[in-house]
Amino acid sequence: MANAQPPQVEPITCKYQPDVESVRAWLHKMLAEGRFVALVMSVVALIARLRDLNTELMKRVAHLKRKRPPSETLRRVEAQLAFTFIEQGVPGPSEDEDGDGSEQPPRRRRRRGKHPGRQALPEHLPRVEVPNPVPDALRRCPHCNKPMVLLGHERCETLEVKPAEFFVNVRVDETLCCHAHDLIVSAPPPPRIVPRGKLGDGLITEALADKYLLSLPIERQCTNWMRLGIKLSPQTVGRSVAAAIDLLAPVAALIGEQMRASDIVSTDATSIRLLDPEAPEGRRFGTIWCAIGDGRWVSFGYWPDASADGAKDLLGTAAMTGRTIQCDGTSTTNFIEHGGGRRPGCWAHGRRRLVEAGRSGDAFALAGLRIIAKLFVVEKIARHLDETPDERRQRRQQHSSRILDELRSWVDESRSVIAPKSPLGRALGYLHRQWGRLTHFLEDGRVELTNNHVERAIRPLVLGMKNWLFAWEDSGGERTAIILTVLGTCIAQRINPRAYLHKALGLLVNEVDAIEVLPSRLAEAHPELRMPVRGSPSPDDASLAELIAELEASLELDVGPAPKALLAPA
Repeated sequence: MANAQPPQVEPITCKYQPDVESVRAWLHKMLAEGRFVALVMSVVALIARLRDLNTELMKRVAHLKRKRPPSETLRRVEAQLAFTFIEQGVPGPSEDEDGDGSEQPPRRRRRRGKHPGRQALPEHLPRVEVPNPVPDALRRCPHCNKPMVLLGHERCETLEVKPAEFFVNVRVDETLCCHAHDLIVSAPPPPRIVPRGKLGDGLITEALADKYLLSLPIERQCTNWMRLGIKLSPQTVGRSVAAAIDLLAPVAALIGEQMRASDIVSTDATSIRLLDPEAPEGRRFGTIWCAIGDGRWVSFGYWPDASADGAKDLLGTAAMTGRTIQCDGTSTTNFIEHGGGRRPGCWAHGRRRLVEAGRSGDAFALAGLRIIAKLFVVEKIARHLDETPDERRQRRQQHSSRILDELRSWVDESRSVIAPKSPLGRALGYLHRQWGRLTHFLEDGRVELTNNHVERAIRPLVLGMKNWLFAWEDSGGERTAIILTVLGTCIAQRINPRAYLHKALGLLVNEVDAIEVLPSRLAEAHPELRMPVRGSPSPDDASLAELIAELEASLELDVGPAPKALLAPA
């Protein structure tokens, strides 16, 4: 009897559009026939289905009402779950994880020192001294009426900015003539982004940077300039910006070659809205693919549809054998493995479905989230110790492999008792199907635990589309990919993207070779393009040794002492 199949439940009505009258007629029929067992089972199945649909709809409504991106950290999910009604019999978050009634020792908290004080203003900025003398009425002593002697000055620094200033650049072209030979020679005009245009290169570059760095549409920029008395047509500015992007196309192509030659590549995609007069509704969707090579070369590619051809065109399929390309579990990128490449998975996607199940009220999902959180703790330790890829691989095989064994046991046990169509069942199914890809990071220390760095590179495009909404036909999608490639690579290599655009476009209009304008090579020739290095932690902050001890306590792992060089104050 152990292998007996459960009795089939007779459907009462359509599960997507229930008919109340048919349900009432069916109930009368079952009561008249005395089929009480089948009646109860069918009613329970209908209620369970309606409950699942209601949970899914409530989850979508909550997602649409969310004002900021949802956090997937374990602490936030536990806090959200505390306000839901948890079904009886489902284990929830508890302080006693072992179930033996013993109290767990309190977790060590990081000690924070006193506030370090106001941060010093950048030293490379020019200082403009503004005298602030004592008023004449206070310059004499109120007791003896004698003039007081100068004691000294106190300096108070505040950061100020000058608003953008428009001016008309008048170029005076010299003309020479020879009366003896009746010859006239004029000075050739300097090269410009738009020859014989009325917009200067600086204005075009600023409009380009504001649109793709600050998500400020061209129409909104023109409206702002109108308030300053500058009337410009958005069409004129838009065509000038397009001409600047076309100049950057050879640089974007070289960045794509550097990305394809990288050892480790990560990729992801998102859709982009296009205005197309020939489309049935005047608009359609294209796809923007993003690939990052070795964490330094960010390349975007446009494709008119959502097929795998866009990824193949960006990544190149000629030398797929032996390559490592990290991505999520979509079937669109199955060609990577079919071509002989390695395809590590993304633990952010593996965790995300458990987070969704937890938000829907299933407290049992928190057990899996607590195990996955340990993987991120191990990565945090390796990052704070600034370990090499080989050292990180050894740490993963020593600690992360045990965590994965625990998670695999939990997944196998849970799949036998959880309905596969439930939110938690779908999360467990994803982990089961993608397990081989998700565990590939144990073998290669260069592979990241998640693919989040690619999603962060795509974020400016997603934020921009909330403002400028559309690109114009396929040419607009291709130009968007070009400028995102250049700006994304600058940000990844910590180069000021706005300053780079001014310098690069000035060289490209003078027909300088595109390889000399690559962000890395241009930054070597002009170190001022580098963004300031992030400030090191102040001596008052918790030391790295205390952080390691706290992470050890959360993991119950022995990660070893931190190197003395890292513990020394900066």
